[in-house]
Amino acid sequence: MLLDPEIIIADEPTTALDVTIQAEIMDLLLNLCEQENVALMLITHDLGVVSQVTQRMLVMYSGRIIEQGPTREIINDAQHPYTQGLLSAIPKLEDDRPNHIRLKGEVPTPVNLPSGCVFHGRCPYANERCRQEVPQLITTDGGTQVACHAVEEGRL
Repeated sequence: MLLDPEIIIADEPTTALDVTIQAEIMDLLLNLCEQENVALMLITHDLGVVSQVTQRMLVMYSGRIIEQGPTREIINDAQHPYTQGLLSAIPKLEDDRPNHIRLKGEVPTPVNLPSGCVFHGRCPYANERCRQEVPQLITTDGGTQVACHAVEEGRL
């Protein structure tokens, strides 16, 4: 790697590839990072890949960080309603999870984001505070950080 980077940014490196090729691509990236002693920033919508290869994850909605922390903690105990919805959509062989969470409402356009929490229009726990005030990241008991008034107020 000519410029000796400290980080490799991989934006959707496995999208539209079959599972075998996905695994090969991820193995190549992970081996390269280990050999060159560089970090990997993996940008993907495939939480199955994220759960297999990352130590930390950041979940974004409409350009805002809504949850972050150790991958295992988030996968096992997601706090934000959007993260819960995403994780409920991952197919599993053993179905020990609650039913799939269907998110209602429209995704906001990036040029016209709503006031307050960007997720309030789709959130089943939204109240007036959510519509008016942008939630800040708070640290949970599990060591993750979440931006959600419902979590902060104990409503979730």
